[in-house]
Amino acid sequence: ARRKQKTYLLCLLDDATRVVPYCAFALSENTAAFLPVMKSAVMRRGIPKRLYVDNGAVFRSHHLALVCAKLGVTLIHARPYQPQGKGKQERFFRTVRMRLLPTLTAEDLSSLDALNRRLWAWVESEYHQTPHGGLDETTPLDAWAMRSGDIRVPGPELDLREMFLFEQKRRVQRDRTVSLDGVLYEVDAALVGEAVVLRYDPSKRGAPIDVWLAGKKVHT
Repeated sequence: ARRKQKTYLLCLLDDATRVVPYCAFALSENTAAFLPVMKSAVMRRGIPKRLYVDNGAVFRSHHLALVCAKLGVTLIHARPYQPQGKGKQERFFRTVRMRLLPTLTAEDLSSLDALNRRLWAWVESEYHQTPHGGLDETTPLDAWAMRSGDIRVPGPELDLREMFLFEQKRRVQRDRTVSLDGVLYEVDAALVGEAVVLRYDPSKRGAPIDVWLAGKKVHT
């Protein structure tokens, strides 16, 4: 029998238009799961001026603060015990529970990829196209179109892959290695003894990493 796994819905919601720049189900609620959702949101709908988040550990991480700083996004944390700031997001989650979840088929639930394909199809074809009570019965997509002049689209000079990489500091050992998540990487002998910054994609354990020294990439 197929083993059931708990999933978490990670979502960004535009406050003014209720458009969902991107959302996805993930198997955990950590920073490594959230940042790819944020990256997809930026690629699809542009760079937000502000990102309003709650106080969970995922939103207090150094990595999220770093990404926001690189993108020029002001990161704002909700005050503890003030749920009114999250009302619109909670309403969207309730809409997902009421309108999408009851319609899921066994095929939709066969894998995380299948579930997310179904989720995104529903967001684009139904949620975004449905008149919204909070928008005087305008659809989120129409509301977004009316504000399209405000959108900051990432230009070709922005390497989003690079911007969303995680960072860890390490000192290069005498045998020319650094360790990351239990994996040993061999680097240039000239780096022995140096304190370097490792930049990597946490979803690809063991994949090649970038090594930076004094603000310059020295090894891939």
